[in-house]
Amino acid sequence: MSIALLHLDCTAQNKMAPATKETLTEVNERLDQLLLQLMDDLEVLKEKRENLNSLIEKGWFYLSQSRYSMGNKFVSSLQYKQDMVPSVCVQGSISEEGVTVFHVGNVESEKGEPEETQEVETIGAVDQVLRHRGHKSTTETPKHLKTEGNEKQRPPPNNDPLRWFGVLVPQSLRQAQNTFRQGILLTAEVASLQSGIDETRKQYRELLTDKHRLQSQSVCG
Repeated sequence: MSIALLHLDCTAQNKMAPATKETLTEVNERLDQLLLQLMDDLEVLKEKRENLNSLIEKGWFYLSQSRYSMGNKFVSSLQYKQDMVPSVCVQGSISEEGVTVFHVGNVESEKGEPEETQEVETIGAVDQVLRHRGHKSTTETPKHLKTEGNEKQRPPPNNDPLRWFGVLVPQSLRQAQNTFRQGILLTAEVASLQSGIDETRKQYRELLTDKHRLQSQSVCG
């Protein structure tokens, strides 16, 4: 009776399983590659998250120094402009493997010219954002965005948020601005890397399903 049930189960699996050209050995090799890639990406993600936390802590520390030297009333939300607009924006593009890559760029002004931003030091190597082999974005960075880190031009005085707090601001306030700008860039890298890790996990689970199916077919055969 048990042999008959096993035969019926194997027959049903053979009918339901889609045709595949990969052997069990090839699937195991791909699983090993994905696992190594996943461990490598997780290590990079941990490092970038630690750098991001460090930037946030430094930014708030510089702000506290500015408030100590200028006074709490002069470094607060009371100095925000009523019509303030963002100077940068984040836009994502989908790669061929389904990985979302995030880009930080300058916002286009009302005149059609991109707003200039201060030079921002890039944290970490750019090629470490996605460490997936063969991952190429199918959509380029929009033309109305300029990637930060490549532009060395400074914004006009009227568009610089530091001017909201006075003409002669302390160096600590400038350091806080620069630190938070670096954090924006690093946040985009972290989000892109996290998207790649999620896609790798998805591929790994799918390959595990294929492996179990191939093993069942070999037993039934």
